[in-house]
Amino acid sequence: MYKKCSRCGSGMELVLRNVVYRGRVKIMNVPVHVCENDACSHSQVVDVIKADLKKLMEEWGQHPQRQSINFEDVSELSHLMVLIAKEKEDATVREALQERVNELLDLFLLARSLGDQKWMHELRQRLTKIMV
Repeated sequence: MYKKCSRCGSGMELVLRNVVYRGRVKIMNVPVHVCENDACSHSQVVDVIKADLKKLMEEWGQHPQRQSINFEDVSELSHLMVLIAKEKEDATVREALQERVNELLDLFLLARSLGDQKWMHELRQRLTKIMV
């Protein structure tokens, strides 16, 4: 996920950051591009997770209650990044991705055996986001 900074043209590093919404909601482990140029230090949320983040903020509204959430519970990209950063230091991204796909497929089989259409739909969406 290489990206150039829109402000200075330097490369941007992909990191996990905490984001605070309306001073009341702490969203942990949000994938963010950060400019490698210390003089610039521009940052922006990774494009592929903006929709998930926006959806959360719309659900909370203008006056959310004080809370903290782990973004990896909402975003497959964030989940994979946390998995790689914390548990899979020696694993490749491909191995971590394959492991997560297998986990989601196992859950899908369980949801199908239970006849839970809503859960199956949710799992299909999550798989689609990481297999694109």
